[in-house]
Amino acid sequence: MTSKNNENMNMKQMIATFVAYIQQEIEYTSMKIKAMKEWQVDDCACLGCDISIASMSEDKAPSFDDEFSKEWL
Repeated sequence: MTSKNNENMNMKQMIATFVAYIQQEIEYTSMKIKAMKEWQVDDCACLGCDISIASMSEDKAPSFDDEFSKEWL
């Protein structure tokens, strides 16, 4: 009977540890979100911001030549 009590105690400890870990993760994530919002620039009208935005090519086929492809193979 004592082994059963030990198993229940161990399970309760594991669940409590897991809950504490999840709470810490939630707190850490909320701090990261808060920090990101502080540094995020909204509605910037300067010309430099347009340059830093990456644009995607509309080409469907890759435009690499054979020498470039050989380097990666």
